[in-house]
Amino acid sequence: MTTKEYPHFNPVKYNLDVKIATVRAGSHCKYNINYHIIWIPKFRKKILTGKVVEVLKKIINGQCEQIGVDNLALEIMPDHIHLFVGATPTHTPYKIVKQLKGNTSIQIRRCFPELRYLGYQKHYGKGFDSLWAIGYYCGSAGHVSQEAVKRYIQEQEGKDVFEYSVFGSPEQKIGNFTQKSLARWSA
Repeated sequence: MTTKEYPHFNPVKYNLDVKIATVRAGSHCKYNINYHIIWIPKFRKKILTGKVVEVLKKIINGQCEQIGVDNLALEIMPDHIHLFVGATPTHTPYKIVKQLKGNTSIQIRRCFPELRYLGYQKHYGKGFDSLWAIGYYCGSAGHVSQEAVKRYIQEQEGKDVFEYSVFGSPEQKIGNFTQKSLARWSA
């Protein structure tokens, strides 16, 4: 992949540092799960241009809402898509990708029938079964490095309350995980 061909995914543009640091809450948990997902059209064809981009953004935003993940950033390049989502603990990356790739392939080819042939001028037969290549990239992302987690765990020995610091703010406390408070669950 050449990075100088066109402007690449820029996390600063979407203020991702703040979005990544957001701790979300479920009925029984606090979590911060973010995935950076990249996928490409078959043969890395540069077909994601013009009106296709606008329609694809609407489809992806709708699918993210339907799945229940937060669309933190979306960048559509002519030959690949960058998507940054915030997920819940019940979401698995492969299910998110499967839903997004499957539905976008079907819906975008309904809107733009010429994409069935991936931009090839000469085509024989019915076209391609899918718009997207088989693989994808998925990376998890958070605002805390592995070293920071290790240092934090070492610093917590002997403390009564689990303190979660976001951007150096020790005021935010997630919960009381002392042995005394957990005793009722171990009985």
